[in-house]
Amino acid sequence: MKSTALCLASLLFVVGPARASDNTPEGLIKSLYARHQPGKNKNLDWCDKKAISKYCDPRLTDLFIKDCECARRTGEICQLDSDPFYDAQDFDGSDPNLRFKPLSANSFEVTFHNFQDHILIYKMKKTSGGWRVSDIESPADKSSLVKLLTAK
Repeated sequence: MKSTALCLASLLFVVGPARASDNTPEGLIKSLYARHQPGKNKNLDWCDKKAISKYCDPRLTDLFIKDCECARRTGEICQLDSDPFYDAQDFDGSDPNLRFKPLSANSFEVTFHNFQDHILIYKMKKTSGGWRVSDIESPADKSSLVKLLTAK
């Protein structure tokens, strides 16, 4: 009996504790910030459709790719002049220390640290591939990522 319990305990130690599922809005956002930490040179490529589509819905993915193509074509900044997941151009390299406050079933206030605490509102959409970001609003700037990327 003791050896069975010891084996189970060892297995849990090796496998590790259950982590938040990427199949929840919070899990997807946590996964995004684990993958994308510019202050630690862990960057998500805005021009990589496959990488972006893991986190963003098809419309937002297409807007990222359109902005990237514009920047490549013109050699200048088109619409996106800062990191939309940090609402910043500079990064401190610390852990983002995410905190979530559900606002509705599809909307979450996310507080994170980058030099100081910042708040973004994540609008989420359930897709055939799971939960994806459909927009990000910045209460500080009174702006929206979709509005920014569709501005003319």
